Amino acid sequence: MEDPAPRESAVRRFAPPVSLFAVLTALGLVVDGSRLGLDLAGGRLLPVGSLGELWSTYLAGWHQVGGGTASAAPTSLAVLGALGAIFAPLGGPPALVAVLLIGDAPLAGLSAYAATRRLPVSRWTRAAIAAAYALLPAATASVAQGRLDVVAVHIVLPLVISGTAGLLARTGTGWLHASSACAVGVAVLGAFSPLAHGLALLGLVAGFVVLPPGDSLLKRIASVAIVVLLPLALLLPWPTVLVNQPALFLHGLSGPAAAPAAADLVGLDPDGAGAWPIGVGVLVAAIFAVAVRPRALLSAGLGVLVLGACGLAVVLLVPVSPLQGGPGSVGFTGVPLLVISAGLLWIVLNACARGTSTGVLPKLAAVVAVLVVLALGTGAVLAGRSGPLHAGGGGQLASAQQDELARTGRSVLVVGSGDAPTRQVGGRLPLFGDDQLALTVSTPDRLTGWQSALVQPSSGATRAALSGATASGALFVVLPPGQDAGPIVALAPDLAVAVQPTTDGRAVLRLLAPSGEVMLVPPAVAKQAVQSSAPSTFSGVSPVDAGLPDVHVRVSDGIAGRLLVLAAEQEAGWQASVDGKAQPIVPAWGHQVAVVVPTASSEVSIEHPSTLRDVLLLVQVAALLFAAMTSIPGPTRLR
Repeated sequence: MEDPAPRESAVRRFAPPVSLFAVLTALGLVVDGSRLGLDLAGGRLLPVGSLGELWSTYLAGWHQVGGGTASAAPTSLAVLGALGAIFAPLGGPPALVAVLLIGDAPLAGLSAYAATRRLPVSRWTRAAIAAAYALLPAATASVAQGRLDVVAVHIVLPLVISGTAGLLARTGTGWLHASSACAVGVAVLGAFSPLAHGLALLGLVAGFVVLPPGDSLLKRIASVAIVVLLPLALLLPWPTVLVNQPALFLHGLSGPAAAPAAADLVGLDPDGAGAWPIGVGVLVAAIFAVAVRPRALLSAGLGVLVLGACGLAVVLLVPVSPLQGGPGSVGFTGVPLLVISAGLLWIVLNACARGTSTGVLPKLAAVVAVLVVLALGTGAVLAGRSGPLHAGGGGQLASAQQDELARTGRSVLVVGSGDAPTRQVGGRLPLFGDDQLALTVSTPDRLTGWQSALVQPSSGATRAALSGATASGALFVVLPPGQDAGPIVALAPDLAVAVQPTTDGRAVLRLLAPSGEVMLVPPAVAKQAVQSSAPSTFSGVSPVDAGLPDVHVRVSDGIAGRLLVLAAEQEAGWQASVDGKAQPIVPAWGHQVAVVVPTASSEVSIEHPSTLRDVLLLVQVAALLFAAMTSIPGPTRLR
């Protein structure tokens, strides 16, 4: 008699989730074959820092970015830092990001398959729907363009939808565990996409109001309260920035985009490299499902579809100025299109539930599902291989230049081109998370002015830009790809000199005038500092051996009118004292922190306290401990 064990093993080997993961992994390797690596960058993705760099940036109360800002860093840095520790042997957070981007399709497919486990649908049908979700045009475009925030939403969204629907449908004995687990998922959404976070909470509250209360109204109220409040505590202190920065809510971490055409929206394509509007097949499948079984339209999928449509309308109809400056722009439509697609696929799943159709309809539905998945897979293979995302990370400065930056604490001015803004970062080149820091009001316009003066050199404007950058603490200027440093050096040989280019071939200038994180300015230059926007001379300027943001120095006797100037933007929170007595902050060059130095020898202190941020971090830690203790289910007893 034949042993059934080998047959069962073969069936288990080719079970739907195994087959789904294998096929999507192979497809992902084909699509991303040209960008395989553990250090990706390009497009909307800046190079990801090491484990130490991510945590130091997240925990810092003041950031030497854009001339200096006390803005809270995005919580996505903490998420990548925590999960990136698992990938430490492979390279840490950069390796994690590479796995998320290259493995987006299989990870999202498994997430969608697991999220549908409670639905009365066959496993192969669930696998087909999960494959369609994994290959959506919004996802392939986000990977190709380096939009990590949308990729994270693509992977987590099905689990959050499933968890929210479960909370609204039932509040049994495990309601606390389910509520905390759902809250953690919503917090992960919010760490990468505040818009997705807002849509999730809107759907939760709408479902609570519309659906009947069930057996226990108090438990249901407690569940909703946990899912609403716990993510906000887990995301602290970043929500304090989101309140004042609508661009972060509508544009997300990856910034704005061009408005897609109507045909692209119908095809669920957010426009840009990496996708075709082939998602129209998902729309056709949903229409077919409703035609076959009209009651499918009454499923919760319709609510998800409406939520996505509301998010799409807000993103397209409310242009806002980007965080890095510039005219008002609409946001990238990837997140709302993912929500719309999830709603359409949920309607299809509801139509495929057991006992809902007879005769030839199941076979016809299977044919339609196969055609849709094949169309999405073809579009992903043909279009997903394009895009600016590439392996190898971004270019680096020469080792001697990096050592000098580390020793002096000065900054690098990276001149932008095209869609890339001009960035100024202390001690290193820009990394992921820098663009999500809220800069002071005047910083974007100033950096844009410097960019214009350096990209199109002219004697007066270029010299003023180099002098202003030097006064703000910059040591190196990295020019856009393909630009020669010769014309700038010819216009200002006393201010800049060409040095070794970056590893990716961009020209680099070294600024020659004396500067530093803290400078003692003589009266003649100090008069210019309070009357103009850039120094015409650096005669007598002395760098002071002190670091930012907290400066404690002793100045010697001198003549009246001296200024102690910091390479930091003037914003609320700075406090200065001389010999223990409070002193007013004086703006230098119109935007930098400075304080008047007395003629006699004295102790000068300039600080930017971060007490409130420290308190918010403690609240976040408490929320994290609560989530850890309640989201893990306890052992079940056998009856």
